[in-house]
Amino acid sequence: ELQQKVEETEVLKMELQMLETERVRLSLVEEKLLDVLQLLQQLRDLNISKRALGKILLSTLESCRDPQPGK
Repeated sequence: ELQQKVEETEVLKMELQMLETERVRLSLVEEKLLDVLQLLQQLRDLNISKRALGKILLSTLESCRDPQPGK
């Protein structure tokens, strides 16, 4: 019974570590998303047309979809 508790504890520790890793990853994604939204707002404040903003956004998404070495 003690061995089973030790094994359960180890499994819970691993799950907790995985959750913490995922939390950090999501936090980094959130920071990047906020940066992107701030940049889009700055572009909009420069009176760039919605069409131009859309093209910039689509171009950026396209470049992010195709991984490029060193970027």
